[in-house]
Amino acid sequence: MNILHVTKKYPHALGGDAVVVANLQKQQQAAGHRVAIVTSNCDEIKGGQHIYKCGLKDTPAQLDVITAKRMVSLLLLCFRMFAIVHKERPDIIHTHSIDMAFFVSFAARWHRIPLVHTFHIVTFYDENQSFLRRKSEMWLAKKAKLHSATAPNEYDVKKLQTAGLKQATLLPNGVDLALWKSRGYIEKNRETTFVAVGRLEDQKGYDYLIKAAALLAGTQPLKLIIVGEGSQKAALLALIEQLNATDTITLVGRKSPSEIRTLLAQSHVAVFSSLYETTPLTLLEAWAASVPTISTAVGILRETPPIFHASLVVPPRDKWALADAMQQYVESSQLRSVSALAGLKEAQKYGWPQVAEVAETIYRSAL
Repeated sequence: MNILHVTKKYPHALGGDAVVVANLQKQQQAAGHRVAIVTSNCDEIKGGQHIYKCGLKDTPAQLDVITAKRMVSLLLLCFRMFAIVHKERPDIIHTHSIDMAFFVSFAARWHRIPLVHTFHIVTFYDENQSFLRRKSEMWLAKKAKLHSATAPNEYDVKKLQTAGLKQATLLPNGVDLALWKSRGYIEKNRETTFVAVGRLEDQKGYDYLIKAAALLAGTQPLKLIIVGEGSQKAALLALIEQLNATDTITLVGRKSPSEIRTLLAQSHVAVFSSLYETTPLTLLEAWAASVPTISTAVGILRETPPIFHASLVVPPRDKWALADAMQQYVESSQLRSVSALAGLKEAQKYGWPQVAEVAETIYRSAL
């Protein structure tokens, strides 16, 4: 099968869609499929055979904002796709950004190629998003004439179906179990260390996490390490200074997967304070690395079962709930051990080979 992925981000630009596409490509090529990539024109994104960088040169951070430059890039993508599709002759086009899906759909329809789209984030019902983004998402999806629309969790699948995309189905995010595998949870005999991994953007809720850590810092010996870069870095540093928490909280910038694995191994707990997500890939990675976790009730944890040992789950935007969950882990090594074991078991459901099989089933249903 010839597969063409169209993605806003691709390694080495930071983004969950980049991770998903790269891992699907790896699995699909190992299965004997031919894969090509259409992506944005960023210096951070690597080039190569069958990788097409389209549009005006931009930065990964700006790709998440609708600007005049991005609109021009989408128009250029629309026209260039006719030539790319003619050259690559894909059997299926799998898009990973809804605005790109709409502009790609013209070439897909012209060449009669089924279009499968993955919503890495579903925004039309989310009050965290701007009015324009919420209203445009569903309009673009319907106008793109998608054969299949996928989302990484059942809650968003149901929302899409209710909104009129009856063809919506589940395609989970995945994790490289071998890459993130550890020797199991090992208790550390020092102050409790929490680690958070993700872009320094409003979506990640780091201001609530920083306030929660500062609340505990006066009564408990703990450390919080935040990994990532983003537009909120200066504001977060100022908040840490304002709360007199510079000895407790450290921003360490962007780290490689190898460095993140080391940080996870050295930490007692991984914390994910996002305001909204579909499936946080970093949560899956922490589970696979046998690290106890705290997460907000977003994505796959939005409808957490009453008994769920793999993570302590708290409401978004709640520094007090975050602080309470952190406190529980500080006080109980047994709780940390139970959570680590349950998280590893949960991670087994999300191996990339299983995810790639689901994707292939969706593709074949479209042919």
